[in-house]
Amino acid sequence: MASETTKKDLLARLRTIEGHVRGIQRMVEDDAYCIDVIHQVKAIQQALERFNAVLLSEHLNTCVATAIRSDDPRERERVVSELLQVFGAAGDARSTRRLPVRDAGKRPGRT
Repeated sequence: MASETTKKDLLARLRTIEGHVRGIQRMVEDDAYCIDVIHQVKAIQQALERFNAVLLSEHLNTCVATAIRSDDPRERERVVSELLQVFGAAGDARSTRRLPVRDAGKRPGRT
């Protein structure tokens, strides 16, 4: 997991986000202007993105780096697969429909 410094940073970010969520709850209870609520929700989403960026950076620099240096090819494949799954790339790559070679020059729906 994360270093103590990063862990403290992540927990502080989560506490801040939690406080913002409570603030939005109060805004809804008080019938605040919808656009004001939306602005606050967007701020929380951005804070969560920053949280994810810090956590991903830590993961890449620790867990992934260790696995990539490992002599075990299954461990290397596992961490790469996890990253692909978390970003949705694995599903996209498998679900991409390829046209047979003979049809590759044709556009769907055209003759």
